[in-house]
Amino acid sequence: MFASIQVNGWKLEPFSTNPMLGPSAETLVMLGAKESTLIVQEREVWRIFSANVLHAGLIHFFLNMLALWFIGKAIEECHGSFRTMLLFVVPGIGGTILSAIFLPNMISVGASGGIFGLIGACLADIFMNWGLLFNKVVNGENDHGTMVVLSVLLLDVVVNSLIGLTPFVDNFTRK
Repeated sequence: MFASIQVNGWKLEPFSTNPMLGPSAETLVMLGAKESTLIVQEREVWRIFSANVLHAGLIHFFLNMLALWFIGKAIEECHGSFRTMLLFVVPGIGGTILSAIFLPNMISVGASGGIFGLIGACLADIFMNWGLLFNKVVNGENDHGTMVVLSVLLLDVVVNSLIGLTPFVDNFTRK
């Protein structure tokens, strides 16, 4: 994030251009944003990977890192580092490919595809273990913790989907 701001001359673009408080589109493309024309015609396949580590701005970066910290940590504790890495990297790359196919004229960046992969894994864990998580014998009368986690995950899905409507961030990486 800081490298992209440095390449942008240590300035943030006006809010009207980039509401995520970040660099210009030109800077993002120079650093490896997803741009379908460059991926296909210029064979810059590396953009499928690099777009996942770039962010549209400070707001986008902060929200992605916050989600990664909490959701990634929970998945890693349950499934280990290697599986967590796969659950992050594979959806991130897949989301970028889908974005390149369905939104070929849009420049996009971000780790949201990978984060949604982790959210999907977390939701799958909850639903697969629903009977245990909401079992009164195991939890007594206090099953509020699981409901809070489920509510926060759903809120994260809504917030990230709304962020996907801003410039340089797209919702196709979340599929």
